[in-house]
Amino acid sequence: MSGRSRPFVGLPAVALLFVALSGLSPRAGAAQSSTEPQRPVARAVERSGDVRLDGRLDEAAWQAATVVTDFTQVDPEEGRPVSQPTEARILYDDAALYIGVRLSDDGPVTGRLGRRDMALGDSDWFGVVIDSYHDHRTGFVFDVNPAGVQRDAVKSVSGSGGESDDNSWDAVWDVATSVDEGGWTVEYRIPFSQLRFNDAESPVWGIQLERVIGRRREYAVSSFTPKSEPGGIPTYGHLEGLRNIHAGNRLELLPYVLSRGEFVDPGANPFRTDAEGAAEVGADMRYRVNSNLTLNASINPDFGQVEADPAVVNLGVYEVFFQERRPFFVEGSEIFDFGRNTSGGRLFYSRRIGRAPQLRTPSPLSDAPDVSRIWGAAKFTGKTDSGWSVGVIEALTGQENARIRLDDGGETEFAVEPLTNYLVARLRKDGNQGRSSIGGMVSAVSRDLSTDALEATLHSSGYSGGVDARFETDDRNWALLGSAAFSRVGGSPEALIRTQRAGNHFFQRPDADHLSVDSTAASISGYSVGASLERRGGVHWRGSVAVAATSPTFEVNDVGFQTRTDRRDAAVALSYQEDQPGSLLRNWSVTSNVRFEHNYDWQRILGFAGLGLNVRGLSFWGGHLGLTRSLKANDDRSTRGGPLMERPANWDGFVALYSDQRKPVTVSTTLRGSRDDYDGWSGGVNFGLNIRTSDRWNLTLSPEWSVRRTDAQYVGTVTDPAADHTYGARYLFAPLKQNTLAMETRLNVTFTPRLSFELFAQPFLSSGDYGTVAELAAPGSYRFQETPVDAPDRDFNVRSLRGTAVLRWEWRPGSTLYLAWQQNRSSSAPYGDFDFGRDRAALFDAAPDNIFLLKVNYWFTR
Repeated sequence: MSGRSRPFVGLPAVALLFVALSGLSPRAGAAQSSTEPQRPVARAVERSGDVRLDGRLDEAAWQAATVVTDFTQVDPEEGRPVSQPTEARILYDDAALYIGVRLSDDGPVTGRLGRRDMALGDSDWFGVVIDSYHDHRTGFVFDVNPAGVQRDAVKSVSGSGGESDDNSWDAVWDVATSVDEGGWTVEYRIPFSQLRFNDAESPVWGIQLERVIGRRREYAVSSFTPKSEPGGIPTYGHLEGLRNIHAGNRLELLPYVLSRGEFVDPGANPFRTDAEGAAEVGADMRYRVNSNLTLNASINPDFGQVEADPAVVNLGVYEVFFQERRPFFVEGSEIFDFGRNTSGGRLFYSRRIGRAPQLRTPSPLSDAPDVSRIWGAAKFTGKTDSGWSVGVIEALTGQENARIRLDDGGETEFAVEPLTNYLVARLRKDGNQGRSSIGGMVSAVSRDLSTDALEATLHSSGYSGGVDARFETDDRNWALLGSAAFSRVGGSPEALIRTQRAGNHFFQRPDADHLSVDSTAASISGYSVGASLERRGGVHWRGSVAVAATSPTFEVNDVGFQTRTDRRDAAVALSYQEDQPGSLLRNWSVTSNVRFEHNYDWQRILGFAGLGLNVRGLSFWGGHLGLTRSLKANDDRSTRGGPLMERPANWDGFVALYSDQRKPVTVSTTLRGSRDDYDGWSGGVNFGLNIRTSDRWNLTLSPEWSVRRTDAQYVGTVTDPAADHTYGARYLFAPLKQNTLAMETRLNVTFTPRLSFELFAQPFLSSGDYGTVAELAAPGSYRFQETPVDAPDRDFNVRSLRGTAVLRWEWRPGSTLYLAWQQNRSSSAPYGDFDFGRDRAALFDAAPDNIFLLKVNYWFTR
């Protein structure tokens, strides 16, 4: 059909940026600012002899190294010297950094086996964090415990100033440990090829050395910052002494082969059997353009070893947000963090790439794919020594077709997802030793809408972008943040009508003077802005003031994630904290917050005030307490595009307790509940049990029970000109009794630091018992009246069991074998009541879908 869009297959965009930035001439790292507090200095010495990684510092080369002995406790005795002597030495050669540490200990050394990147738990640890860019925003983390288990991550400061760890980053580095009666010893070898840094003759890096003594919950560091001051990467010490180092090999390849077997119930699908198999190949590539810019690419990526999403029953207006777990998209994702202080949502939600097809087949006798196949993806990330951070990601997903069996026995195809190109680019300039940043971000989605159904349903293009900035005072105690974003989507009038009537817009609301559906629109544009002032440091007092606004026409769901638009927000938070131990408590804090939201008609849609208390005792037991009062407001979403109704005022509260995490058995529990002014209520309890009585395995059980009772669960809308009291339509609601029981189970077994088994399972049972259907009596009210509409029974029982088991073997450095098993069981029934015995039996009677896969990759570099 003429006029249909063709996607710009924009992998050349990555190449263009690659060429432009690879020509940048790096200069020496910025010198320490005169306004920056003096930080401890560790000195690296060039290796003068052999170093054999065996966990023993008995080579002569170590004796020539400068010793770092000043470690200060952050917890439990803030500001005091580390309780056990600690000595660190640093060497280097033309290929790698060597770190040797002697950790004396007059008590028992605690080491637990676990898979790579395991939680810290109650084990002892030693960590090295290297800010090799020396931009005060990025740190490469290398942790090890006495059992030799490795943890590595990229620690980063986001655009809003918060710090996060990206544990999906798996570098190729070596470490050895040994334990004796006087403590333990660790030897690192970290290749320069695994770091990113500016080419300078004598670079200065940021460094933090960390020690954890598990039995004391002690955390000590080489560069100490009091809790009353903002800490993190900007306050690290300095590593000096390096000369003429280079990144080494530039190219890393990780090809894979995969064999898959699927044993599933085909149901009504006439094209599938209950046993099928397939084989696939693909590859990941990493190329270092120079020492601080990297190009990643993936061809035909597979994520079969990634944990399944948990089951949910969504009766609300908005889609459910699921966490990204695919390594290619998780690694380095910090650079794409944009404008979290706006109310418009995320400009980039990577789970849109490779999403489930958006169109449904018109017949149950069909075979439709579960996800859109990613043909290829590329990512270009890095920093320049002049303070610029860059990130570009581009991906191409293929058109997905469902096969349909016709009545005459023939077959045809129906397109359920178009050929789509995704492009997201981010640029940010950091300055003033990481105290300020200003940046921008753009995204583009282009689809080849090759059928009438695709053209009538989806946008042909979607664009968004914006600028954000952050400024901190010299002492980092105050921060000012702001961002502004825009969006534009284009497509057929039919597709844009669907957008205007969608749950995040509802332009069809009959009582909204500022909204209307434009049936001729070929594009829709909108904006979202926000700003906040935050007090981040201080001995006791912290707080923030924030404002934001998102226009009704803002739309980023093509490659982003948003819930509602049409909002103006204002919020204030104030907290008081005490970090010095007292006679009963180790630390505590009280937080209060107030928030109000209005739509663009200045109708209040939300208003609440909350109070929270956090405490931790001297015994390391602790708890949280929260209480919130929400005021009566207008609800412009529950009628799904109809008139306003009342949002009842309500109370909401929770109490949470947790035990001493140093112990081999730990528990936690949370009780929560709410009640509105019309006697609707909800409640729930979850319990956590973590058992790690062995240093080789741990088991976590997390059961959760929730109950919800409401007088007004939306059922549907029926057009009826006689319903002039509600603008010619009847908005149907019913009382609902919903019960949900679920339990997440995680078992981790570690045979060696390189061979581990991990199991995740979630049984899930939910029931919904609807009462008599009624209709909204009047706009703006919370009153319901008898309706002439004969509504169908919507009672439900949903049962689900989702599980993933993965055996992971790092059979050589950087190369991994995965043996994975995924199982999914599900069934449903229209009973409505909750009967554990009946529903549990029905769940295990359901035919399981089993998928087995064997995946092997091989890492090599040149």
